[in-house]
Amino acid sequence: MTVIKQLPEKMVVDDSSSDSSCPKENSMMKMPPQLRKKKKRRPQKSLIGATFVDLYKLTGETLGEGSYGRVETCKNVFTGLEYAVKIIEKRPGSFSRSKMLKEIEIYHHCRGQKNIIQLIEFFEEADYFYLVFEKINGGPLLKHIQQRVCFTEAEASLIIKDLAEAIQHLHHQGIAHRDIKPDNVLCVNKNSPCPVKLCDFDLCSQVNIEVSTPQLLTPVGSLEYMAPEVVDTFMFDDYDDNDEDEISYDKKCDLWSLGIIMYILLCGYAPFSGNCGEDCGWERGESCTKCQELLFSNIKEGAVMFPENHWRNISSKAKDLIEHLLVKDSSVRLDADQVLAHPWIVNGGSRTLLKTPTNLKRQVSIKDLEDFASRAIAVKRAVEEENNSDKIQGSSSVDIPVKRGTISFDLSPLGFSTCSLLQRRRRSREGFSKFSSIDELETDFFMRAIC
Repeated sequence: MTVIKQLPEKMVVDDSSSDSSCPKENSMMKMPPQLRKKKKRRPQKSLIGATFVDLYKLTGETLGEGSYGRVETCKNVFTGLEYAVKIIEKRPGSFSRSKMLKEIEIYHHCRGQKNIIQLIEFFEEADYFYLVFEKINGGPLLKHIQQRVCFTEAEASLIIKDLAEAIQHLHHQGIAHRDIKPDNVLCVNKNSPCPVKLCDFDLCSQVNIEVSTPQLLTPVGSLEYMAPEVVDTFMFDDYDDNDEDEISYDKKCDLWSLGIIMYILLCGYAPFSGNCGEDCGWERGESCTKCQELLFSNIKEGAVMFPENHWRNISSKAKDLIEHLLVKDSSVRLDADQVLAHPWIVNGGSRTLLKTPTNLKRQVSIKDLEDFASRAIAVKRAVEEENNSDKIQGSSSVDIPVKRGTISFDLSPLGFSTCSLLQRRRRSREGFSKFSSIDELETDFFMRAIC
């Protein structure tokens, strides 16, 4: 489908005026005004069937790349305004037209929401899909904060408020984003971390006005920001068609992810991690069963720590909101409306300067943030064993690692496409109609990617 955009009407030159070289002849041909025959205007040029290149020109600036395609800057050839275009190649086996149309529908339902990136128009052509968005100039959230000298708790509060409003809008449409992470949060301005806009809806559940909290099945998202109930869908071994509630989750998973982002904004590292301590390749993005199990275990345990050396100056209201977001039981986890009513959001955070920019600068990659939590949890457990106590009031000072490789989202080698999870998802196609997610199981491609 090609979105049509009307052009300004072209100027028509009236060539019926007299030629100065023949004044006499033309004067004899003049007719009374009331009898003058009106000249037909040229029909306005139609843009039906116009392609992306008819209306836009790529500038050569690449804003991002991924397995889905790439995002580049483009310029409207008529207005000169710049936009960001997401270019998706229709590769057999990886491209899903129905999923693409679902994403476009979601953007349609988000028109006018100030904290969600706006889709301007889209083009479907033989080999590519083009999604034209407003261009956001501030860059990804953590990269922006990393470059700042000062960052305050009050600014963190405004960012979480913006994200909560975006999540609220999605959830009121029955939509779960399912991939809320700093990479999908863009700063509007170059000179300020807020306001921000949420983007990248390709993993969203479908629009569901009738069911405000639909049950979801497919485990998707970024590992470090995954809620315990989503982790359960990876770890559930004995699939039973009658156990829908045991293997499903709902939109509350987005609030857990919001809590992870809030934690990172206030200290510069993530609360949960998995690291076996061996040279397993996990730090280089390779698969490690032990590291994977440790990360899953820490997420499911849900023990949130606030190390004294980095959290002593952060307000108790901020910690309270985190503790009510990072709750294992999603039924008692705060929803978006409750987050927006929380005192830390309503009254704003303090003007306390945070160590977040400094801590972020010590990371080799933004995806390394969870490593600190691994060390902190290790200290916590060691102290617990020594004191034979179930609780600990503080923890020893632990340095943030200076170097670490990136964590890959590949949970196991790609060759293991016969894993039990994938087999269960294939078997579940027969009973697919009872789940609310739409084309999540449309092909085995995505499951091969995560299995």
